[in-house]
Amino acid sequence: MSVLPIFLLIFVIVIYMTVKASWKTISASKPSPEALDLISVRDAVMEKRGWSAERAEAARIEYLRFLTLLQTQPGFMVIPWPNAQGEDDLDQFWHQHILDTRKYANDCDLLFGRLMHHNPHVVQGSEQELESVKKTQRLYARRFGSDTNGGAADTLLLTGCSTCGASSSSHHSGDGGHGGDSAGHGCGSHGCGGHSCGHGCGGH
Repeated sequence: MSVLPIFLLIFVIVIYMTVKASWKTISASKPSPEALDLISVRDAVMEKRGWSAERAEAARIEYLRFLTLLQTQPGFMVIPWPNAQGEDDLDQFWHQHILDTRKYANDCDLLFGRLMHHNPHVVQGSEQELESVKKTQRLYARRFGSDTNGGAADTLLLTGCSTCGASSSSHHSGDGGHGGDSAGHGCGSHGCGGHSCGHGCGGH
């Protein structure tokens, strides 16, 4: 083997590692959702929906957690969860944020580097939604140490795939991977439910 091909191979490897390291640095530099100022959104839901300050603040906190899952689990459909009373306050808080289009676009760019689209086409009660809900619950338990109602997390939610939150029973060696950096670890069918949504699509 001549010296030139070896040199080219080394050059390509060095370039690849440099680009990969740069991408990780850029990704790591994105601020946490906690850095967002969502007081105006909180005040808006209080005014428009008649919520108490306590209810609006609880929704704000869960929304920040929702954004955290979207940011830390790119490529997966995260489904907004109801509160302990079964109300969709998190989803309504997200809607209110979206209505302030300029702020929403700026906040998305800050957190994700692009606009995070709302996906209204997930059919409630469908197999796609139910699977995404289970996955979201597992991701939530692993990230925040509780269930979505603030109670102790079921131990079943804390087992399985640490990358996508899939249960151990969902693993199928040789099936399609995630289509991202974690592809090849054997979890099948954990993309965005068939939608070409890119990174971190949100359902509902």
